[in-house]
Amino acid sequence: MSYLLYNAIIHGHPRADSILIVQDSIYHVGSKAECKILSSENTNEIDLRGKMLLPAFCDAHTHFVEYAKSRLLVNLIPCHSITDIEAELARYRKELSYDAKWILGGGWNRNVLDDPMALNKYLVDRIFPDIPVSLFSRDYHAKLLNSKALEIAGWDHMTPDPPGGRFERLANGELSGVLYETATEMIDRHTIAPPETAIIQSICDTVESIYELGIVGFHSMEYKASADLLRGAQKRGSMFRACWHFQASELDLMIDSEKKSYEGDEFFKIGGLKLFGDGSLGSRTAAMFAPYSGTESEYGILRYEDDDLYLKMEKAAKAGFATTIHAIGDRCTRQVIDATLRLRQTPQYRNLLNRIEHVQSIRIQDIPDLKRSGLFASLQPVHIANDIPMIHKNWKHIQEEAYAFKSMLKAGIPIAFGSDTPIETINPFHGIYSAITRRHQLDPSAEPFFPDECISAEEAIDAYTMGAAAASRSEMIRGDIQKGYLADLIVLEDYRSLPDEYWLEARSLFTMIAGKVVLNTF
Repeated sequence: MSYLLYNAIIHGHPRADSILIVQDSIYHVGSKAECKILSSENTNEIDLRGKMLLPAFCDAHTHFVEYAKSRLLVNLIPCHSITDIEAELARYRKELSYDAKWILGGGWNRNVLDDPMALNKYLVDRIFPDIPVSLFSRDYHAKLLNSKALEIAGWDHMTPDPPGGRFERLANGELSGVLYETATEMIDRHTIAPPETAIIQSICDTVESIYELGIVGFHSMEYKASADLLRGAQKRGSMFRACWHFQASELDLMIDSEKKSYEGDEFFKIGGLKLFGDGSLGSRTAAMFAPYSGTESEYGILRYEDDDLYLKMEKAAKAGFATTIHAIGDRCTRQVIDATLRLRQTPQYRNLLNRIEHVQSIRIQDIPDLKRSGLFASLQPVHIANDIPMIHKNWKHIQEEAYAFKSMLKAGIPIAFGSDTPIETINPFHGIYSAITRRHQLDPSAEPFFPDECISAEEAIDAYTMGAAAASRSEMIRGDIQKGYLADLIVLEDYRSLPDEYWLEARSLFTMIAGKVVLNTF
């Protein structure tokens, strides 16, 4: 199938207005007359009516299967009170559409609750006394269990905290049901997911829903079981580009497979070893150099000792795997920089595409070393919109370190943008707005948060396109509009003549992946 898209403003091509697509790739960018000469008789012509043609977006950091499963599982993100949470759990139980062995999902956020400690096992027990429950916090760094789940795991008031994690306890010493960091991973061996067929269908439905957001690809930070579900959706005909970053517990399995980072095709690639270096801002577990505001001894949780992190990265590197490391606090960010600089002392490891995820705080003096380390920075601008109050509360003394996007770009650090969905909305237009305005709750009337770190719309678009392609070593075939590149394209209004608030309501008018039209409003 061939397409001639004409009467367009083409991103990166000020003197062209048309593009010829043959099969899955861009064949020519130029005038309509040039494209007509090169096209065949059965080429489909589409008038884009003066709209803006761009490369399609790729989300560089998701938990996509978890996002898709949220159509099936408990979703507490809209809940802002204990009453809301209890009502939603009761509604979910009443309308449960399958025989659930475990109740899974999450989205709870203690930071918005008037009585945070009322969110505990007893609340969940009132709705689910008979079925085990495991619910992630909104930031994915804590879980809420009911008594049945604690019983199945064999945990009680005598259970010690694991390294790099914590069991929250009530005043009487009992477990509250809330787990933090590595403790959250210990319940996973017991949980039972919904039926595979239901999850695959939910993935397919979710992929259909992101085309209007201009997204045709994503990086997924999940277990192999989730990667297998993504492949299952692709076998069913769902069209998306995925790069899978595997979990720490799967490193030996991946070494045995004799695969390498960024092997595969443009529909499915293997990324790197995903490690969690620290926690999160919302849970006050991001590892910091200075204690959290208002405390003298809360520094967050650093999951690895310096040597342990390096040895993990080295083990992966020896097998040909890059490392993709979650780092939110400035102390953890520095630790990742140092471990990567140390790894680069071995020449054969210098070409690995090691990534640092989030970088929500970085000391300004560490930015040159981040550049020197060769780390690729995968950032999520949409987090800014919700994090500003928590930054004021918890990082009052280091606010200038938070989300230093402009400073990183000026230093020449390669970046890609993503969402961290389902923790935040997958909508990249909201990510663009957040990156260019830095306003709380995406509110146009709010004061920008450290506006010197705002970036331009073009820089944000580049991070979702060329940057995201480079984050999977695909920059020579995806993420740009050039002859020979894959025809992954979207059409937007000409945002250059519109106010910034356009991005709050933006939608793709036309989406194409691999030369196949998956959305067309023309």
